[in-house]
Amino acid sequence: MATELDPNDPDLKYLSVDRNAFSDPATQAEWTQKRLVWVPHENQGFVAAGIKGEKGDLVEVEIVETGKRTQVAKDDIQKMNPPKFDKVEDMAELTCLNEASVLHNIKDRYYSGLIYTYSGLFCVVVNPYKRLPIYTEKIMERYKGLKRSEVPPHVFAITDYAYRSMLQDREDQSILCTGESGAGKTENTKKVIQYLAYVAASKPKGSATAPHSGELEQQLLQANPILEAFGNAKTVKNDNSSRFGKFIRINFDASGYIAGANIETYLLEKSRAIRQAKDERTFHIFYQILAGASPEQRKEFIIEDPKTYLFLTNGPLPVPGIDDAAEFQSTVQAMNIMGMTNEDYSSIFRVVSAVMLFGSMQFKQERNSDQASLPDNTVAQKVAKLLGLSITEMTKAFLKPRIKVGRDFVTKSQTKEQVEFAVEAISKACYERMFRWLVNRINRSLDRTKRQGASFIGILDMAGFEIFELNSFEQLCINYTNEKLQQLFNHTMFILEQEEYQREGIEWKFIDFGLDLQPTIDLIDKPMGIMALLDEECWFPKATDRSFVDKLVQSHSVHPKFMKTDFRGVADFAIVHYAGKVDYSAEKWLMKNMDPLNENVVSLLQVSQDPFVAHIWKDAEIVGMAQQAMSNTQFGARTK
Repeated sequence: MATELDPNDPDLKYLSVDRNAFSDPATQAEWTQKRLVWVPHENQGFVAAGIKGEKGDLVEVEIVETGKRTQVAKDDIQKMNPPKFDKVEDMAELTCLNEASVLHNIKDRYYSGLIYTYSGLFCVVVNPYKRLPIYTEKIMERYKGLKRSEVPPHVFAITDYAYRSMLQDREDQSILCTGESGAGKTENTKKVIQYLAYVAASKPKGSATAPHSGELEQQLLQANPILEAFGNAKTVKNDNSSRFGKFIRINFDASGYIAGANIETYLLEKSRAIRQAKDERTFHIFYQILAGASPEQRKEFIIEDPKTYLFLTNGPLPVPGIDDAAEFQSTVQAMNIMGMTNEDYSSIFRVVSAVMLFGSMQFKQERNSDQASLPDNTVAQKVAKLLGLSITEMTKAFLKPRIKVGRDFVTKSQTKEQVEFAVEAISKACYERMFRWLVNRINRSLDRTKRQGASFIGILDMAGFEIFELNSFEQLCINYTNEKLQQLFNHTMFILEQEEYQREGIEWKFIDFGLDLQPTIDLIDKPMGIMALLDEECWFPKATDRSFVDKLVQSHSVHPKFMKTDFRGVADFAIVHYAGKVDYSAEKWLMKNMDPLNENVVSLLQVSQDPFVAHIWKDAEIVGMAQQAMSNTQFGARTK
């Protein structure tokens, strides 16, 4: 039975408002008298105005806020809802359902501290960028077992509905968190997991048959902090931006108790391990270990002054409100709860340290020769020690690898650019493989049912849509994924709504809104689309980023969602996405797509004296080295 809360509880002011205040007859009379409507505004989107007169297709209005009179086109005017609909909890209830009214309702609720609003089947969330007291155990108890119509809008209500539907209908459920970067997807994902861990604890409290009662829930809750430490980073839009996507599958037994969980990850932005944009950071764990490692750990993992790491492009770059040292201790504590051992920590942190040190290896171009050399191998010795490699064999593999040409193997001296590219590629791959092992290790602790015969609730948290001043291959992958999710959203939103109309006998012309985004999706993933042309271009030894762009323009110049740009500019082309036009630079796309690795170094890593390093590299598929050797030297300068 849900706990009744005191209506005077101050925490409730962030969940609901007294709707009786909006039924004032005087307010209603003023709205009617002034004939209030919404009109476009250059800075505010829409503003309230009263109609003063009409002449043909023009309407004279008086802006409520300023008293200024102006003329607007009749087609640009949008109807305003009566005052009784102000701050309505479900925008499907609005009499006038238009863009201006939706934006006004969300903004009005947000300014009143109400961040959750329903929109039919969905829940809209506006990131408050501050902590609100609406996620406590008392609040969770309030939502437990109640219908959505009985409680104010909240992610807990959505989660409870999914949970009850799974139990009653015996059907698996999924919750999708979508939005632009910084919208709050990851935070709400964590609240979904928090609520499920509360209402569906693996065994009833006090059960004599549950000596480890609560352990699984605690591990489930701690999985996110671990993944955030290794997969999240500060960007210009978000201090805790997910640089990967994940699908968290929580399994339940027939009684509705949590029986296990499994996490799948996608699109880790591994290039962030070696390079970051201005005012951005690499993954949190790098700064955490630099700030929080003990003297003994600093010695074991060979931790040095943060300013010496060239892969930390912007140096230490502290973030206001984030204590990296304290976060390091929290990460280690979460790993403890997950059941990881000291050996696990050491193995992971050695790889993290090696990735940082890789960037400090200084290569030199020999005079009167294209051959690269390593005058000082001090840093290389540290890297080799951390990865369990021979310093001699490692430097030889980078500087003079044996490459297969035809049926024969030849030793080919590398240029400075080629060696630096190889080092960066190995660094990214080391981090990605360590991250993949970490996810698998978490799953070994969580996945106790092996998903046989269990019902589940899945939670999808993907990196949000990104529009920067200049966007690259990583942004295209992220934005393409979001385009597909938005298409699913449109289909679910409108198709299911229309099916409801049909069941109720309402006359309605059936429209497949899911096709609205298909042209952009086809531009990217269909045969002869952007991805296919990129793959094709990677097979040509003399291909360049410019030749790839030329083919794009040749193939898609008349496509309605493709825009070519002035080649003298920074951007090479633009795509019209559902969220707007995005300018892309094709620089380094061919190398990012091929992502070749130095086969000689990979072979060394596979037989490393460090069991952990050998394990994460054992299944490595080496692609692209021979092709890189045949390519122009300009490929050596292409880095991801």
